[in-house]
Amino acid sequence: NCMFDNLIFIFPLFTPQNVPITETNGWMTYGSNCYKFKSDTRKSWTSARHDCVADGADLVSITSAGENQFVTANMALIQQSPTGISMWMGGHDSMTEGGWEWTDGSPFRFIHWNAGNPDDYYGEDCLSMLINSGYWNDDNCEYKRGYICKRRGEK
Repeated sequence: NCMFDNLIFIFPLFTPQNVPITETNGWMTYGSNCYKFKSDTRKSWTSARHDCVADGADLVSITSAGENQFVTANMALIQQSPTGISMWMGGHDSMTEGGWEWTDGSPFRFIHWNAGNPDDYYGEDCLSMLINSGYWNDDNCEYKRGYICKRRGEK
């Protein structure tokens, strides 16, 4: 459960716009996992991963069509943020070209590549998701992008 992990109650219970406060440290729940969309900052793939790990998570792995749709729908909500055209995910093929794997060890079975990808254009070894479509792109690991962290929920 992500909803009550380190929840801090803030009074009054309504913001000046009379909107209930629903923020729970930025984590959202899908299935048994928690997700944080880091759209307020842009980092290289390696720096993004370090940030997720420091937050008790890893860059997001996608293991089903439903999970891909959940992530895509939530990226659409932040599309106006300074994340660029895509956000970092936890996939990489830096060990073996074409041997894609997730940093969290999940099996790399479900795929949702954009047309023509992966293409290893100038040695692209890191995985990003296109904000407008949810399709995947092999990307230059040094580009600065927003990113998505994922961790197991509390029992």
